[in-house]
Amino acid sequence: MILRIFKVLIGILLLPVTVAASSAFAGQLSRIQEFQGLPGYFLKGVICYLIMHLILYKPNYFYVLGHEIAHALATFICGGQVRSFGFSSQGGGISTTKSNFFIALFPYFFPTYTLFFWLVYFLVSLFRDISSFTPHLLFLIGFSLTLHLVMTIEAMKIKQSDIFKTGYIFSVSTIYILNVFLVSLILSVIFKEFSFTSLFHSTLHRAGDMYYAFYKYLF
Repeated sequence: MILRIFKVLIGILLLPVTVAASSAFAGQLSRIQEFQGLPGYFLKGVICYLIMHLILYKPNYFYVLGHEIAHALATFICGGQVRSFGFSSQGGGISTTKSNFFIALFPYFFPTYTLFFWLVYFLVSLFRDISSFTPHLLFLIGFSLTLHLVMTIEAMKIKQSDIFKTGYIFSVSTIYILNVFLVSLILSVIFKEFSFTSLFHSTLHRAGDMYYAFYKYLF
């Protein structure tokens, strides 16, 4: 009970950070002016996924697979082991020797396929020149990152046990903030006008201002 109350308080305290991160993110997006060349392939990937999702096909099977893989990866990071692993288009499940909020929430801010494509490209590039495939990589990053964000939003509309067990306010705030930072980091690599460092500092500054204003209001 004490832990739940603590998580609720932390979740409430994180709300100004979500607002600050959103504002800083919007500010950085407004700086992007160049959509030609390589950045255009990223945007094409985003648009293609949205068209597919809204009109043709929702990749539930692949999202659930990536979701459970992320759970397993988080378990290994925490020093645990996976006892069983299952998934289908209707949902999945994983049994592990360790459980904590990091393992529970990890899939909601870890874009499995996006980082997989990036890792494969990096590893292959160590042995041969594949710069000609960069446009394809950016397309896949845009496509897979949009898959992660859209499907995560849809998943969170359902009463996910991972989220409710960890604490709803705490989970949603944490997932939102980490996704903003992760997407910002990726965009900072693709778009030269987008600065992750500036976004991070702006988020801290704006959140600090909100905390201070609230403190002054109380005291």
